[in-house]
Amino acid sequence: YTLLVGKPPFETSCLKETYIRIKKNEYTIPKHINPVAANLIQKMLRSDPATRPTIDELLNDEFFTSGYIPSRLPTSCLTVAPRFSIAPSGLELNGRKPLTALNKGPDSPALENLPEKEDVAGLRELGDAVDSHLADMLQQLTAVNSAKPSERVAVRQEEAEDPACIPIFWVSKWVDYSDKYGLGYQLCDNSVGVLFNDSTRLIMYNDGDSLQYIEQNSTESYFTVRSYPSALNKKITLLKYFRNYMSEHLLKAGANITPREGDELARLPYLCTWFRTRSAIILHLSNGTVQINFFQDHTKVILCPLMAAVTYIDEKRDFRTYKLSLIEEHGCCKELASRLRYARTMVEKLLSSKSGSARVKPSN
Repeated sequence: YTLLVGKPPFETSCLKETYIRIKKNEYTIPKHINPVAANLIQKMLRSDPATRPTIDELLNDEFFTSGYIPSRLPTSCLTVAPRFSIAPSGLELNGRKPLTALNKGPDSPALENLPEKEDVAGLRELGDAVDSHLADMLQQLTAVNSAKPSERVAVRQEEAEDPACIPIFWVSKWVDYSDKYGLGYQLCDNSVGVLFNDSTRLIMYNDGDSLQYIEQNSTESYFTVRSYPSALNKKITLLKYFRNYMSEHLLKAGANITPREGDELARLPYLCTWFRTRSAIILHLSNGTVQINFFQDHTKVILCPLMAAVTYIDEKRDFRTYKLSLIEEHGCCKELASRLRYARTMVEKLLSSKSGSARVKPSN
């Protein structure tokens, strides 16, 4: 009993000391805190409340007005978080990072040098979302095909156009070397990727330096061309080979399309699944997009289940985007109608494969 009451408990002395420091306004700001943020904290914690900043002064403080503030966000933010990893340099100059990076804790600076991993629950949700997008797309295509849009007395296809639904990403080039290594592709933003035969994926962002590696179980890791595990040597060499080949030998699909402001913040999709038929190559991206490139006339359809829209690139390389519901209402030409019927069959095939394998068995 004497031992227990002889001295105040340790917790009590700590609380007392903390209370005294609060009263005296004695505190320290860790060195890793950005100077602009530290300055704001000091203003807000002034001993004399009358000298603390007002709400308006706070909102106009450098902490809130400097750094990267996009004028708009991509439509994809409705379904996926934007990426700020390639935001303009103002973000880096002011030391701001996404909250996910800050939440890793200030005492772990070494984490910045390690690959970031997605959590398992998130990966499972992504897989479910991909299958859900395919199911939605099948429903949309079934509806538009049932309406027999090319059989209207007066087809008014131009009324079905909706430029606001233009896709953010599509495959602008591809090369099939799956007999040895895999399928290489370039997206419209000039990022490149390879879906290897072992079902791993490697992506190089359009800065030519940032790398994303996706394992068979969909775990994602991030590296740079200047720093990556030696185990990836061969795959990075192959990716560079694919990139150089596509750059030198292939034309870019949709090269005349100007990206919308804010689209640079959209999360980069990767190639989930692909297969070839006698007529076309079918490419399924992780953002739900299904693209079909027809071999004979080089026409292409890009289907987006989130926007319920189709983009058609015709023989003349004209690039037009339509809402599927408006095609139902106003009709479309026979060429587009036949491609939408073909697309429905291909989406059925993707769904039956459950998008689990990197490459679906080819069919006629």
